[in-house]
Amino acid sequence: MKTYMTRIMMWIGLMYLVAAAPSIAQTACGITAPSSVGTNQSFTLCGPSGGGYEYEWYGPGLGNANETRCVTARVSSSGTYEYLLVLRVDGAEVDRCKRIVNVGGSTGGAGSCAITGPTSIESGASARLCAQNDGLHTYSWTGPDGFTATGACITVDQGGTYYLTSRNSLTRSVRQCVHQLTVVGMPGRGDCDITGPVSIAEGSTAQLCAPARSNATYRWTGPQGFTASTRCPTVDAAGTYYVTIRNSNSGRTERCSHTLDLAGTGTGDDQDADEAAWDNCPRPLRFWRGVFGSNQRGGDIDGMTPSELRRIAQRVDDTSTFFNWTNDVDGMRTALSPGSPLTRRKQVARQYAALLANVATGELNLGSRGVEGIGLDLDTPVNFGAARTVRELIALTDRMLRANRGNYSRLNSTLTQINNAQGIGADCE
Repeated sequence: MKTYMTRIMMWIGLMYLVAAAPSIAQTACGITAPSSVGTNQSFTLCGPSGGGYEYEWYGPGLGNANETRCVTARVSSSGTYEYLLVLRVDGAEVDRCKRIVNVGGSTGGAGSCAITGPTSIESGASARLCAQNDGLHTYSWTGPDGFTATGACITVDQGGTYYLTSRNSLTRSVRQCVHQLTVVGMPGRGDCDITGPVSIAEGSTAQLCAPARSNATYRWTGPQGFTASTRCPTVDAAGTYYVTIRNSNSGRTERCSHTLDLAGTGTGDDQDADEAAWDNCPRPLRFWRGVFGSNQRGGDIDGMTPSELRRIAQRVDDTSTFFNWTNDVDGMRTALSPGSPLTRRKQVARQYAALLANVATGELNLGSRGVEGIGLDLDTPVNFGAARTVRELIALTDRMLRANRGNYSRLNSTLTQINNAQGIGADCE
């Protein structure tokens, strides 16, 4: 009896806190929607306008039209439902917005849904997602590839949309929360190859084709404001093209890129034979984690000796004002493989360490030789905030990490793409 009364008092206290929470948290991202609707009643949710945004909506009753600024939803069962809007610019995530809608007389507040856990992980890593475990609810999770679970916390490694349905054991009220997990970097990059020519002549056209995926939508961006929504668009300008492929059922996304050089000026058959074979040949985070993780055994490690790795780590430490290591190799190893919890800042820091290692290896002329040589030119063009070159991106990243603020999600995506030789022109792979 005492336990039962204690739970009642806990529930009353929680309801008071939810009722007292300011409602501004629901609209801070600019989503407009009704706070409550009837069952089977259609309602509209709208995201912010302008800013060159691309929209991705997640939540119950949305149907297939979920990539526009405003969407219509309808839910047949009473409960408290959460809607998530992911905002992108040129395919890169810049913000996430959430909104609670009560259906059929439910009264859940802005704090009803609070799934903790990362919004993105690297391919091969896992994420731990947790509900509010207050002892009053039972839990039911669903996710991509038929995933189901009933605990308060789950550990997952598949990108996509995870829905949590919780039921209050005393009031029987229901709430449904949503969490979109993005996997950054695909194992075996050939799986995300865009087919098409490597160069284009002035005034001509070329066809690019994304990988074929079932039940998927395609969103292309490219030079001169290019956009398209077919799998195989026709393009007429040199530059780098990106396509985001999204599974309409699971919400899983892939992002691929392809660079078209202007014939006679870029790489490929028209390249001068006296020029260097490759300007850029970075290695991804998993490569650097492997070589520095194996450093203690001695001998050559993927073409580099322990002494060469120490020189790389020292150069990384000297380049960055954020990293400040007593032991260069140990510090580099920790930066590349940080301990739990894997915060967004740590995700950025490990990709940053890998990027600086790519730059340092080229500057020191270390690593494997020939066309497989490792390196990253500081003058390589990029586009992140005010940064227009890798050199400027390094300075900006250092400032963001030291200040511990900024759009870590988008920065992590940018660093990951560069380390995987995406969107930086010709590479050695």
